[in-house]
Formats: sequence, C-alpha cells, structure tokens
Amino acid sequence: MRKTTCFMSLLTGFGVGMAASVMFAPEAGHKLRRRIRVNARRAGGLFKKRAEMFTSAAGEVLQSGHHEISRTMTGFTDKAKETIDEAAGTTKKAADQVIGKSRDVAHNMGKKMEEAGKRLQNA
Repeated sequence: MRKTTCFMSLLTGFGVGMAASVMFAPEAGHKLRRRIRVNARRAGGLFKKRAEMFTSAAGEVLQSGHHEISRTMTGFTDKAKETIDEAAGTTKKAADQVIGKSRDVAHNMGKKMEEAGKRLQNA
C-alpha cells in the first residue's frame, strides 16, 4: 500500500472509532465530551509532533542533498579546471613547437634564397 492510502485508512479508522465511542459510551454527556476533548487534544498533539518530526527529517534530507550536490559540483568544477589547464598547457607547447619549426623553415629558406641569389650573380 502507498503511504497516502495507509494514512487515509488510519484517519478513517480514527473517525469511525470516535463515532462508535460516542454512540456506545456508558458515560454522561459532559464526561463523554470531556473525554473526547482530551483524546482529541492528545491526537492533535501526536499529529503535530509527527508533523514536526517529518518536517525536521525532510529538512535534514534536503540539507544533505544540497550538501552532496554542492560537493559534486565542486568536484566537477575542479576537474574541469584541471582539464582546461592541461589543454592550455598542451596547446601552448604545440604552439611553441610550431613557432620553432616555422623559424627553422624560414631561416633555411633564407639561406637557400641567398645561395640561389649568389648562383644567379655568378652565372
């Protein structure tokens, strides 16, 4: 059974029990009303106490969930930062290698152009 159905059954049983106690009570009216009032206050106090316990437990669960989400998000954020830093380092290293190779190629091309110019002058 679902919790809501169980709770509704409990409330229905409580109401039927109250009605039966009024109908079959061997006490005088004022005593019966006082007993009903006392029992109703007890039941109300019990319901209030259970509602407070439920509210407190729900608050703890929500707080725990919030803490876990925050912790998880912090972990994701840290991991993302690490990954971005690694990618940036790798990219910088690759760019430095490309620049170094480009300088070497440009220097070699300059030498070859000089040699070609000298050959043209000698020819």
